[in-house]
Amino acid sequence: MILVLFICFFIFLYVLYFIARDDFVIVRKDVSIDKIFSLAFLVSFVALFFSRLFFVLVHPDPKLLNPLGFLAIPYFPGLSLMGALAAGELFILLWASYKKMPTGKVLDLFTLAFMAVMPLGYIGNFLIHLGKVSLFDNVFFVVSILVLLLFARIIYPFSNKGEIKDGSLALIFTTIISFLYFIINLFLNLKNFTFLSIDNLLILVILFSSLILLVNQEIMDKFLFKK
Repeated sequence: MILVLFICFFIFLYVLYFIARDDFVIVRKDVSIDKIFSLAFLVSFVALFFSRLFFVLVHPDPKLLNPLGFLAIPYFPGLSLMGALAAGELFILLWASYKKMPTGKVLDLFTLAFMAVMPLGYIGNFLIHLGKVSLFDNVFFVVSILVLLLFARIIYPFSNKGEIKDGSLALIFTTIISFLYFIINLFLNLKNFTFLSIDNLLILVILFSSLILLVNQEIMDKFLFKK
């Protein structure tokens, strides 16, 4: 798992560099690639920590509750995608705002880079376990490919042309991916599904928070502006 994370991280950095180096907003705001990469390392540590933390909260195994077990990811594997997504986005928003970077644009760039490597993470996990992965992982891998194609063909061009506001791309992705994650989890675990589980509550908070922010940014602001 650690090897897969390292490979995905380096590909993530490459994609981030490729899309950020000539971005008009980044260049105009004089945000250097060094600053982008510094944020990338920071957010990766934060996302990894909270990904592990939320996994442990959802799977409170005594071995994982031990500090050594918590840190020993290669021996006791398990990470939460939703935990990483929520913590990573929140940290980017706070850090970019603190450093007076274009928050929405930075969040969009990081989201695109994350989106590009997400299917690779599932492929790496599949290879490491010799194909012995859960049905949820297999379904979500296909979903991540479809989401990537959707953004590459439709949503990213809209963002590039300025037809949606900076930050909306990230909010659309978060809304879609959390909704699909919830739906897949629901239909694959109908007998044991509960809305009150920590995992599902986290997903619902992420889903409705991103949806409300998206509606406020893309619909309410434009409506009020017209008024």
